[in-house]
Amino acid sequence: MRFYSLRSGELNKTAELQPQFDAGHQIGAVCVGADYLFLKKGLRTYYVRYDETDRIYRRVRTVTANVCCEGGEFRFDYLVIEAGGRERMEIQLPGQKAAQMLLGEIREAFPSGVFEAPERPKEEAEGEASAPAKR
Repeated sequence: MRFYSLRSGELNKTAELQPQFDAGHQIGAVCVGADYLFLKKGLRTYYVRYDETDRIYRRVRTVTANVCCEGGEFRFDYLVIEAGGRERMEIQLPGQKAAQMLLGEIREAFPSGVFEAPERPKEEAEGEASAPAKR
């Protein structure tokens, strides 16, 4: 399997990552290894060392949908990885329970990490609350 660095996008030509990937626990498109976090996106598998990340957190998006005669909301959970001062990747997760389990495993593997979402600017938060619903 080929592994690409999440920070630089370069192909890693050493064989050190394959045993960690094989020994890791996979939930959806994310694999939690001992020293690395692996992320599958498209045909590529990206890796990042835990200590190279700035923060790892869960983002939840709700989508309002009109299905048949009823309206409803769908929740989508994402794992967000920030490294090098910017958001590097957002991976959709299978569901709320899987997202909670995944973050718990990452916390065990990397206890000194930051797992909180950054503060949003006040204007952005107010703008979303007062914006009319789009149809």
